[in-house]
Amino acid sequence: MYAVKKTPVITKFIVFSVVVYLSLFAIGIFAFLFSLENIIRNNLDCELEQMLEIRQTKLEAAVGNEIALVLKTANSPLIRRYFLNPESDELKQLAFEEITSNPDFEIIHTLHTKGIFFWVNDKDRVFYSHKEPYIIDPSLPENYWYNMTLYQTKDYNFNINYNNELKETNLWINAPVFDNYHKPIGMLGTGIRLSDFIDTIFQNNTHKTDLFLFNSSGEITGAKIVELVENKKKIYEELGVTGAEILSRAKSLKDGETQFFNSSTSEIAIRAIPLLNWYVTAIRPITFIDYKTPITVLFILVYIVMAMVFVVFNIFIAGLIKPLRNTMASLEAASKAKSEFLAKMSHEIRTPMNAILGIAEIQLQKDNLPFDIKEALGKISNSGYSLLDIINDILDLSKIEANKMKLNPSKYETANLINDAMQLNIIRVGSKPINVKLQVEKNVPSMLFGDELRIKQILNNLLSNAIKYTDEGEVELAVSVEPSSEKSNREVYLIFRVSDTGQGMTCEQINKIFNEAYTRFNLEANRKIEGTGLGMNITNNLVNMMGGKISVESEPGNGTIFTVRLPQGDVGAPPIGEELAENLQKFRFNNEGRTKKMQIIREIMPYGSVLIVDDMETNLYVAKGLMMPYGLKIDTVLSGFEAIEKIKSGITYDIVFMDHMMPEMDGIKTTKIMRNFGYDKPIIALTANAVAGQAEMFLQNGFDAFISKPIDIRELNSALNKFIRDKHPQEVLENVSEQKDEEKTAQPESVGEALLSIFVRDAKKSEKILRAIYDRRDAYEKDDMALYIINVHAMKSALANIGENEISEFADELEQAAREQKFSVIAVKTPEFLDALQTVILSVPKQKENDNEDVAYLREKLLIIQSACEDYDKKSAKTALAQLNEKTWSRKTKETLDKIAEHILHSEFEKAAVVAKNSIESM
Repeated sequence: MYAVKKTPVITKFIVFSVVVYLSLFAIGIFAFLFSLENIIRNNLDCELEQMLEIRQTKLEAAVGNEIALVLKTANSPLIRRYFLNPESDELKQLAFEEITSNPDFEIIHTLHTKGIFFWVNDKDRVFYSHKEPYIIDPSLPENYWYNMTLYQTKDYNFNINYNNELKETNLWINAPVFDNYHKPIGMLGTGIRLSDFIDTIFQNNTHKTDLFLFNSSGEITGAKIVELVENKKKIYEELGVTGAEILSRAKSLKDGETQFFNSSTSEIAIRAIPLLNWYVTAIRPITFIDYKTPITVLFILVYIVMAMVFVVFNIFIAGLIKPLRNTMASLEAASKAKSEFLAKMSHEIRTPMNAILGIAEIQLQKDNLPFDIKEALGKISNSGYSLLDIINDILDLSKIEANKMKLNPSKYETANLINDAMQLNIIRVGSKPINVKLQVEKNVPSMLFGDELRIKQILNNLLSNAIKYTDEGEVELAVSVEPSSEKSNREVYLIFRVSDTGQGMTCEQINKIFNEAYTRFNLEANRKIEGTGLGMNITNNLVNMMGGKISVESEPGNGTIFTVRLPQGDVGAPPIGEELAENLQKFRFNNEGRTKKMQIIREIMPYGSVLIVDDMETNLYVAKGLMMPYGLKIDTVLSGFEAIEKIKSGITYDIVFMDHMMPEMDGIKTTKIMRNFGYDKPIIALTANAVAGQAEMFLQNGFDAFISKPIDIRELNSALNKFIRDKHPQEVLENVSEQKDEEKTAQPESVGEALLSIFVRDAKKSEKILRAIYDRRDAYEKDDMALYIINVHAMKSALANIGENEISEFADELEQAAREQKFSVIAVKTPEFLDALQTVILSVPKQKENDNEDVAYLREKLLIIQSACEDYDKKSAKTALAQLNEKTWSRKTKETLDKIAEHILHSEFEKAAVVAKNSIESM
């Protein structure tokens, strides 16, 4: 038998060294080539920029001189006389002599290879140039330039032409000639042979740089291959994806700016030619020759020496670090296993907890629940949320330990952040005799840049701990700001100071609180206090991740003060000011009943009338439903245009409730127009972006007040009382009070079903628009982002109306991304949102169908709709449609009515009439 030979240790070292050597050499070469390529590309950028700037200047100089020549000639009195009398040979000779003897003519035409000049008078329409004269026919399509110049041009125009015989491209500058009454009597023009201009560029081109001229629609107007101009080829058709990128970037160019980008093998530069409203792009390939430099050889030699030294060194230390490496691997594996277990178990617990909390919440919303059941459900809900807090802490700690916790900074409103933190934590006071205070400095910026969610988490941990460990006395949050010490750094320090009069801590406890997870003190005394002891550990980690600092001052029995300093991005926003700071500080909570909504008394107002303006039917339905108990006369419209029509017709309302964000004409624009033609009744803004203390923006734009969405019934009640009830005589109010017990305001039946049905229509419409915009993500059109914002904003409100709060928050996230031009976020998350929205749409139960339709009634109303649409009578058509919608119909009929409603909404009367007619014929 032969013994198995073991591989010697030295052999392992040699193999290891060779592998390391080759790997490092390969990585180094890659890094060097990458750096060298960047240097090459930067040099090419300078070269291409200089080239394009020179070409632009030459072309614009040539064209500018041609424009000067043609305008000067067109304004010549002799030329005008000749055009009025083309049969005069004498005038013709004089006109020709004036043109050719003009010094400018000779100077201008030396700027390019060959000069071209022509003229045509509008009497005999004979075309004169360097060739034999001929008569042109303006009715022929190829002579469109003649009619365009005479009847559509004020000074001059450009026309590009491909000469098939000479295989050349010409740029024509055409100008109309007017008589003394400014009536066109003919035209003249001059031109540049773009083919000569392009050929000159390529004569000395040793690097095979491609150059293209193209217009704003992407059509190639000048190229070495002149057939591209003849065939009107688009830049993206010729160059594919690179051409599409060139066109997209060109449209964002400013005058005098050159943009650069690169493909895998080329460097590309783009520059605008403002005089022609054209663009020029140069594409320079990068070849192997560009990399042949002395520094390349030097780098390789130096790197070989360094790599060999490293290999030798690595051989000696390998034996020393091997035991340590094994120990570290074991510790990391154990830590990873623990974190993965905690994360998995936390997620497993969250799934049934979501169902428990959801069912409890649904049951708690029911009226007339027995007291004991309602109390039990309340305890289930409160305990469930406490358990969720613990689960969330475990998840956060697991993420931090696994280095998976990420910050997501964005712009946020400081007033909202402070107010949200106070509202969440004031509830924790319960029946304790604690006075909660808030101090906010007026110089705190109204908007900052940072991770709002994690800052709220820090505040929540600090405030909840302060309230937990304070039995009586005071808890205060003070908010201030300090400028950064570095002037070049656009940062400020946001400072939170949370103080309490609670138990306090010893020095030993202070040292442990941030560094040890699951740490709680005085367990016997605090056994009734809920929590895991993770909060402060997580808080410390979050503050460190943000580059901030947290400090604590405390003594046993004398309370605790936590101070957090967080660097935040300064976005140049104004301070919140004294008014908003005071509003935040006065936001007090009593010890009892602060978690319950204030009960309101609705007073019947049958004498009042309101108009609700909103582009989403679901929002109209909710707003109308909230106002119906008041017995008001309520009109609704789906756009600012319809609102203006209502007011122009002479109708006045006690209040117009105006949605802030609507497509085509938003609420601010609509209100300005209404105010401009004298409408002086109250207009109240409905907005999802309102913040306390910022009403000035609406007041300055003609509004009397604003109400935030989702609509708070207390704000709504206050507005109705102020602008309707309080403006009517006392006798009217007393008369209504006497009749109040006899009359009952009707409430819509099947409110949920109707609202869901309206939501589905709105959601399908917005989904279609958002999907179309997403499909254009590689080349957004001018108004795409504005339309995107309006539709996700609308879906945010509509989803909230039907209780889909999570997806509503998703819509809010996309709205903010669109406002901040975060196209990568939109590209990644829009499909996910559309899928979620589609799931909600499909989950809505189908409306009850009526198989026994009143066909005669349906036919009668459809005939009215058809006739009204043929006469463009929108009011009659909408009235008949509303009468039909009061009844239950089959699915097919309902789809037909929805199509008609959508066509009428967009004033597509012919289409609506056709749908109505086809439906009648199919009966």
